[in-house]
Amino acid sequence: MTRDWTEFLSEEALLRKRSVMAFPKGDVISLAVGLPNPACFPLKGVELDVESPGSQFRKTERIGYTIDTHPDQLVDSCQYMSSRGLAHFDEWVKAYVEKYFLPGYAGWKYLVQSGATQSLDAIFRMLLNPNEDTVLCEKLTYSCFLETCIPFRVKLFSVEMDDFGVVPEKMDELLCGWSAAGSATEGLKKPKVFYTMPTGHNPTGITLSTERRRALMEVCNKHNILVIEDDPYYHLQLDDAANIPSLLKFDVEGRVIRIDSFSKMLMPGLRVSIVTANDLFIDKLSMHNELSIHSASANSQLVLEMIFSKWGDGGFDAWLRHLQSMYRRRRDVMLGAFDRYLPKSLVTYNRPNHGMFIWVNAKLDQFAQPSDSTLKDYEWATHVEDEIFRVASEKYKVILTKGHWFMQDKHTVCSGFRATYAFASEDEMVKGAELFGKAISDVHSSLSG
Repeated sequence: MTRDWTEFLSEEALLRKRSVMAFPKGDVISLAVGLPNPACFPLKGVELDVESPGSQFRKTERIGYTIDTHPDQLVDSCQYMSSRGLAHFDEWVKAYVEKYFLPGYAGWKYLVQSGATQSLDAIFRMLLNPNEDTVLCEKLTYSCFLETCIPFRVKLFSVEMDDFGVVPEKMDELLCGWSAAGSATEGLKKPKVFYTMPTGHNPTGITLSTERRRALMEVCNKHNILVIEDDPYYHLQLDDAANIPSLLKFDVEGRVIRIDSFSKMLMPGLRVSIVTANDLFIDKLSMHNELSIHSASANSQLVLEMIFSKWGDGGFDAWLRHLQSMYRRRRDVMLGAFDRYLPKSLVTYNRPNHGMFIWVNAKLDQFAQPSDSTLKDYEWATHVEDEIFRVASEKYKVILTKGHWFMQDKHTVCSGFRATYAFASEDEMVKGAELFGKAISDVHSSLSG
């Protein structure tokens, strides 16, 4: 039986209808739609130099589409199109979702959109009413998610994490006592959405185990909560283990809204993402596209279709292995530098098996407050973090990302930093680790003195 998900829609989404400017289908002469004549398009061909799977991505090969060899793709990429995007790329996306993330229920759909940030914005507008709805997130969560919540004026509440990610039992406890008298959540509307990055979590680098994913879905089913699974690092698997399943695999009802992005596995400048969800949500997001972005960039979709068509399934899988190998090496270089230079008596750090990030945590018991300090514990934790950041950036010219930028609850007693091994050169990573280690030691000495 197909469930009716209308109860989760925002007032804005309930008002959305299909645009009357629909495109004609079939053998129809249209004197209605205001489409430019294709003869007026100046683009007559596209050539790409792309790294070749056959050379283990050491050499490039040229891919060319012209108006004569690929008329449908070239004309469609220049024209207004369906809010779903290019037909040929749409076929690739369907096969991709089925291969890697196949949902555990029938009736799912997918939609190409303009990057994960735009997708999240559209999903929020579809589900949340300002000044009314509540959203759950992890204790440490993606900073852009927190910033997105501000103009939406939604209430946020965080769920406890440990070294292995969000704790489903803690979420269950929180939700069971949500309206209890005297609780921190008393008077708040019970949440309808939980936002998570379960793989290579930003900022901590943690990947949620299969067991926790299953338990998380059981809790969300029990409390009738939707899950936004933002998963840009899924393919950055750095250790030899079977691909961990998407939350979609455990979704037997249709409550997971999954966001995939090509930013981390190919190029962020393409601004292409994929949303997979139940049919009602995808239909509403498609309606939103029609009156906002219209469709994700057709030229970007064409570029992806050209690359994937040339590579084939085997070539795409080879690219992912190549990418994983590159990031595995970079992670190991940074971890090696941390092992050598960071003071183990003052900080800890994890060893992620997915993604781009390492979480560095200050041992606050080693940064004791002066006896005359009047700061509360969370204020002292923030002070320690600020001091390490200041000394590192001003004195040693090395920057990591502050942990409090990723905290919904600024009263959290934690001093931490997000380090990334994605961008800097290997030499810069080693030097940066050495300088950051000096900054930590300097701050400890100054605070202890």
